[in-house]
Amino acid sequence: MRPGERVLITGGSGGIGSEIALACAARGAWPIVGFCTQGERARNVVDRCGRGETHRIDLRSALEEAPSVEAIIHCAAAFSPERTLLTASDDVIEDLLAVNLLGPVRLTRAVQRASNRLKRVLFILSSASFCRGTGPYALSKAAELAVCRLLANELSPAGIRVDAVVPGWTNTDMAERAARASGRSLEQIAHEHPEGVLLEPREIAELCGDLLFDHSDAPPGKLIVWDYRDGPEPVWHDINPMTVATDLPLVYMRQRIRVKSRSAFPG
Repeated sequence: MRPGERVLITGGSGGIGSEIALACAARGAWPIVGFCTQGERARNVVDRCGRGETHRIDLRSALEEAPSVEAIIHCAAAFSPERTLLTASDDVIEDLLAVNLLGPVRLTRAVQRASNRLKRVLFILSSASFCRGTGPYALSKAAELAVCRLLANELSPAGIRVDAVVPGWTNTDMAERAARASGRSLEQIAHEHPEGVLLEPREIAELCGDLLFDHSDAPPGKLIVWDYRDGPEPVWHDINPMTVATDLPLVYMRQRIRVKSRSAFPG
């Protein structure tokens, strides 16, 4: 991306989203701070950026109009504290899927309809996307990771690059709610990390800024995992590696399947 280009950030009034807006503005972009209910907070973010605008987006409903932009950052997320799928109500699960799964699809579709300027799509996911967690929230984020990878395949022929950043525990209000739901505090969770600290929203924002403005716009994109439980530095992967969920090469898995088939059906 280049200075002056327009970036739409959903959840732009939140902890991570607001820092991403600031990072983009610092690189000369025009941030469009998306919000659903926190309009005043979104306007404050624009004031802090010194440039940009706000845009109300309800990811729970069909989006008929969207701004014309060069980049979308899918940072908004719904959260629910239910710990298991079997005890969560259908309403809770459906609401999470409406925002975290269908929301990015609806918005990306609407932006593409608005113009042909789109060239970057960036997802801010969660370690819950790898089912490193429990309950309906983890389900919705795992589904969002699938959306991210599918869109990477679908948009690549049009020259649109899709990336994802997957942070671990981060010092945000939503993380505090998630910590309480697990019967702990963020401070307790930080002490469980090797270095005793959590990621900060500003760190994620700087990574996103570097990714958008210091790397090629050409697909394919990257999946960047940054979890202080595993190490201090982000780890970069291809967005769609040719592996199965266990990260074993497909050829190896096929060999294992053939071996098991022969042992199950001797002769």
